[in-house]
Amino acid sequence: MQEYLISLSFFSALSIVCVVLYAFTYFLPTPDNRNKARSTYYFRLVLLFTILAFEAILLRYEYLPLASIVVSNIFILMTSYMLMFAIYTRYDYKINRKHYFFCALHCALFAIFIYLLQTKLNGGYLRASFVLINIFIPYAFTIKKCNQQFKIHRLGDRVLYGSILITLLIFVAYIVTYTLFFSEERQVPIVLYFISLLCFVCVLFFGFALSIIYSLVGKLRKEIITDRLTGAKNRNYLNEVSLQMFSLAKRTNSPLSLIICDIDWFKNINDTYGHAAGDKVLISFSKIIESSLRAEDVLIRIGGEEFIILLPQIDLEQAMNTAERLRTTISDLPIHIGKNTISISASFGVTQMNTDINIDDNINNADIALYEAKRDGRNKIIAYQN
Repeated sequence: MQEYLISLSFFSALSIVCVVLYAFTYFLPTPDNRNKARSTYYFRLVLLFTILAFEAILLRYEYLPLASIVVSNIFILMTSYMLMFAIYTRYDYKINRKHYFFCALHCALFAIFIYLLQTKLNGGYLRASFVLINIFIPYAFTIKKCNQQFKIHRLGDRVLYGSILITLLIFVAYIVTYTLFFSEERQVPIVLYFISLLCFVCVLFFGFALSIIYSLVGKLRKEIITDRLTGAKNRNYLNEVSLQMFSLAKRTNSPLSLIICDIDWFKNINDTYGHAAGDKVLISFSKIIESSLRAEDVLIRIGGEEFIILLPQIDLEQAMNTAERLRTTISDLPIHIGKNTISISASFGVTQMNTDINIDDNINNADIALYEAKRDGRNKIIAYQN
């Protein structure tokens, strides 16, 4: 009777933890992608099956020890499959009927073999080892999917991957502990079962929740620093990246150049062809510039038809050559607007950043050169002269 009350207290504690985590999933950010959003649904099933697995253990006190062992292990296996489905959908891989069929078939065969092992063999550790082998099947698919999506620069992916490995180690530690200290017992000690499941859900939830939060925070940050129309970086990003590049250039005494470019007669394009045509010109203009720059160069739309280009490790002469290449490319760019084909040009102001003055003054210098190019007839490149 006392052991039964202790088991109920463990069940209550585990249920409370799982219910709290279940409720917390409703406060997690929801991805826009509907398939990715289903990963939270599968994770809730992980929590539900964890509770059911422990509840099945309590059947031993109803004089159903065999049912307790078979049912609890089936729920543990289903928990592993729900984890696999959660990870698959987390990375936008659709779960279809074949996955559900394979899961159901595996669980059915698994239940039969567990029943045979329990009735024909007395070694509980053999059953535990068999359970671990079967759990590893969905885990292997899960880890493989994580490896395919694993990105060094994304902390959320690394945390999720690590948490999955830790939960697998929890199962291994459970089997090892059971084999070394409780191999003569046909039933799993309730405290060992409780600790294993509690660690499993807590570690997994931490990794899963942090992965979603970090991913959506990264997406939000990308939206904040990206111009929605052209796909170039926006003014929010200018303050951040210019400070980094400026500090690096000053610290290493390396050149850093800046180009301000402006589409010539852009207002006339809007007035003649409409704002939709103007948007198309901005998009084409941005794409042709980005395709002509190096990977380390940064294109920033600072407003309207005006853009800034940051060129690290580039001196004034090289920056002038870059600007001339861009000017020629833009002049040769045909833009189709309905039945019409138009050509555009751009004016450029170029300066090599002076590390003895602040960033805003350097930008102002390039702006002075730009306006001089526009006063000089447009479609020109002017370098700022101290």
